Amino acid sequence: MPIIHWFRRDFRLYDNTALWHAAGDAPDGIIPVFIFDDDILRHPDTGGPIVQFMLQCLAELRDSLRRAGGDLVLRHGRPAEELLELARAGHASAVYFNKDYAPGAIERDACVQRLLQRDGIAVRAFKDQVIFEEREVLAESSGRPFTVFGPYRRAWQKRFDEIAADGGLRVAPRPRLRFPAALRTLRSIDLPQAADLGFSVAQTFEIDAGEQAARRMLRQFCAGPIRRYAQMRNLPAIVDGTSRLSPHLRHGTISPRQCIAAALEARREGGAAFREGVDGWLAELIWREFFQQILFNFPRVEHEPFKAIWHRLKFPSDERAFERWWRGTSGVPIVDAAMRQLNATGWMHNRLRMIVAMFLTRDLLLDYRLGERYFMRNLIDGETAQNNGNWQWSAGCGTDAQPWFRIFNPVAQARRFDPDGAFVRRWCPELARVPVEFIHEPHLMSADAQRTARCRIPGDYPAPMVDHGQARRRALEFFGSLRRSAQSQRPPESTDGLR
Repeated sequence: MPIIHWFRRDFRLYDNTALWHAAGDAPDGIIPVFIFDDDILRHPDTGGPIVQFMLQCLAELRDSLRRAGGDLVLRHGRPAEELLELARAGHASAVYFNKDYAPGAIERDACVQRLLQRDGIAVRAFKDQVIFEEREVLAESSGRPFTVFGPYRRAWQKRFDEIAADGGLRVAPRPRLRFPAALRTLRSIDLPQAADLGFSVAQTFEIDAGEQAARRMLRQFCAGPIRRYAQMRNLPAIVDGTSRLSPHLRHGTISPRQCIAAALEARREGGAAFREGVDGWLAELIWREFFQQILFNFPRVEHEPFKAIWHRLKFPSDERAFERWWRGTSGVPIVDAAMRQLNATGWMHNRLRMIVAMFLTRDLLLDYRLGERYFMRNLIDGETAQNNGNWQWSAGCGTDAQPWFRIFNPVAQARRFDPDGAFVRRWCPELARVPVEFIHEPHLMSADAQRTARCRIPGDYPAPMVDHGQARRRALEFFGSLRRSAQSQRPPESTDGLR
């Protein structure tokens, strides 16, 4: 009897754990399936860019399966019901899939398992999108999940070194795929366009979708740029300063095992010259797993701050300020350039994500959840655990030992990481003629300098909507009052709250 492989966030044939096992366990072949789930498509965090990128990945996956002699069955509906109907129609004995750790996905998968098992259909879920999942990395002293990255990273590395020494980091090759004759007779919808699913997409992606693009990008990155990663990763104007693989890890067109294996091979071949860059990049992959295990063990963070004391906060409401932030018209060039990059391409450089998040939560003093949702709706790599963890880190309300008093100065950040203004000039072309000394604070130009630069402020470009010095003092007072309140009201035994 055949086995259904349910694709979800694993749009690849190489090193796909559930697919590998399905191919090996199914004497009569596999039935590859993807289901357009309305609970996801109608979720307020789902936006057009991520749907469009997903559709491009699906198109390549379907073509790869067809070249292998099979096809991709596409359905639209409730996963449990569609899988049950497919299993019956295709006489499948089991459904295999790779795990997802978001609360909604866990609930959905439990529903699928209950319904299918009642009908005698086996269900197997596999760890695939992380090296260590759920509660595999715990504090030795307490047996509890880590809530601070540093200790988690050390424990993660220790476990990884142990399994790597035993040959445990296995990157599976592409399996030999067989398909049942019934595959051709199963009902399948045409691959839709984003508009068919109710989404409009204005972005022009600068990152190619699909498994082949992911593997090519990984090879190119590990062949050279990873050597300079520690020095270049924070410079947004450097195109190859980062791997830009985040959309591919999000959609599973590349696996973390492939990434780690390629990075370690680059370090072995390149020697000491590659060590710093490789180690820095691996640390980012560990951050990804840290946030995954936080979401699994503390699912409430999906909707509320990790630090319980923050529930008392009432943030100011300023729709106009929020609009200027997301439109890229704040009057702070590095913030505006970053938001325009996001709005135009569906992606943003990681250093810029921290800068714009800090600006929203500190300079504008707005609720981090506004920015968190905006990112999810506009990123092609929007992933619940990562996005939530990074926004709570920036806001100071997450799993962080250095919270509310960390406030980025956006101009200082811009001068450090975009010193000649190359990135700003690309995305804010009205500032193209502004001299370097004023590129990050163009409002300080004299009237004559503005005329020479053909950039009137306000007019061609807005004046800053806030003064950072004043905004910083306001933020310190706002969050400092919360700290004082916590110290006076928190029970001594509590470990929640601001530290």
